[in-house]
Amino acid sequence: MILTAVHQLRFILSLAFGLPFSPGSLEKLVAAARATHDEFGQIDQEGAALINGEPLDAETLRELQTRRLRAAARAASETPYYAALFRRLAIDPRQLTLDDLTRIPLTPKSDVRDHPDAFVRRGAKPFLRATTTGTTGTPTSIYFSTREMRVYFALAALGLLMQGLMDESDIVQISVSARGALGNVTLAGGAAQVGALVYQTGVVAPEAVLSLLTERHHLPGKVSKTSILYTYPSYLGALVEAGLASGLKPSDFGLKRIAIGGEVVTAGLQARARELFGDVTYVSNYGITELWGMSSTLDADSHLRFEVPHGLLEIIDPDSGEPAAPGQIGTIVGTPFPPFRETTMLLRYDTEDLVRALEPLPGTQRSSQVLGKKRLAIRHDDGSWTPPRAVLEALEWIEAVPLPARFTFYAHEGGVGVEVVTRDQGSRARRAVASSLEANGVPVKRLNLCSSPAEFTHAAYPLRGDLREVLFDDMPRLAEMRL
Repeated sequence: MILTAVHQLRFILSLAFGLPFSPGSLEKLVAAARATHDEFGQIDQEGAALINGEPLDAETLRELQTRRLRAAARAASETPYYAALFRRLAIDPRQLTLDDLTRIPLTPKSDVRDHPDAFVRRGAKPFLRATTTGTTGTPTSIYFSTREMRVYFALAALGLLMQGLMDESDIVQISVSARGALGNVTLAGGAAQVGALVYQTGVVAPEAVLSLLTERHHLPGKVSKTSILYTYPSYLGALVEAGLASGLKPSDFGLKRIAIGGEVVTAGLQARARELFGDVTYVSNYGITELWGMSSTLDADSHLRFEVPHGLLEIIDPDSGEPAAPGQIGTIVGTPFPPFRETTMLLRYDTEDLVRALEPLPGTQRSSQVLGKKRLAIRHDDGSWTPPRAVLEALEWIEAVPLPARFTFYAHEGGVGVEVVTRDQGSRARRAVASSLEANGVPVKRLNLCSSPAEFTHAAYPLRGDLREVLFDDMPRLAEMRL
């Protein structure tokens, strides 16, 4: 069958020209895509192109982004924060152009964190207050309406169907902290429209999660074992260590895909995880609470590609405040566009996430994969950077380093000092770690191998896999508790 033409055309026009669309029209498009999948199997690239549209030429892209930017600015002018800012700077959002963009100062994370209500649009109907996990700082709150959430569910379902990542036979395990409510709810909502089964474990003892992954199910129309795992890279590392230590092997699992995000994802982690889970497919992209609605995916070259209609991407040099030149490191600055964002409005929000700018391609917005948080990176006197990714990529390949890599790095004598937990602290492990760090461009001036993070002289690099939630079996017996 062919996808319902009316809904398909309306959605494509909405993307291209900013026409309004309802969550219901998106949901009908999902239903049509699911029916196509049920009858003909996975939707091919030609069918997906009908939904995604063709790449835009430079002139059309600029026109679209200008129109969407004005819509975002008009919506933002209905918030206390930007209304005051526009008055002070004499900015008319109706006349705003891409050339005028720098008249709007970057919106710092601290302003949103400290005054979340000031960014809520007048007349909005917030349903969900989602917070960041707070792994690298005080949590930030963003509000969402029921309409936004229905749109996110439908877009998630479309993405899963178009990319062949999920169908109604799948069983999905979400092993992410309950603090990550927005991502968890969006994935569950998308899976519901696809027809898959979802359950959440949270970030609990790895042994309990591995037991659930190996559990056999007898549900009509479903696979016999969990087929999709959604988790953090650092928690995946903990699962790998615990699983291999207990003697588990790929044949004990039924995983087809592992979706990992929220942290730097390394090639070493993915390779070592295959020892336990077998030849799974990894799915990774970039999505943070503050920019939710600005969807991104990894392209064939492992670069982040941001959907043009969903928001405006800038990569800004932290020193000059100007766009970073190709090859330079800058921070992701994002402006989510209506109608994908309508409650908490953010213009030129500085995520503080470091990426490397790439040569522009017609009709696209793209960057390197995230290199880590700016505040966790080291800036050297010559202007070069040592970002967390460089250290992580070096360490997580090494068998002598237990997963997840537990380490710290800091400025030291014109380079960096590195402290890392290793299985042993002998000369062989030291040579392996030093060689890998050097190969990844980390200018090591001091290296210390440790048996535990307690031996570190600097604060350990924060891991989301440590956001552990306690099982009743982990708690002291009630009779021994002093209430």
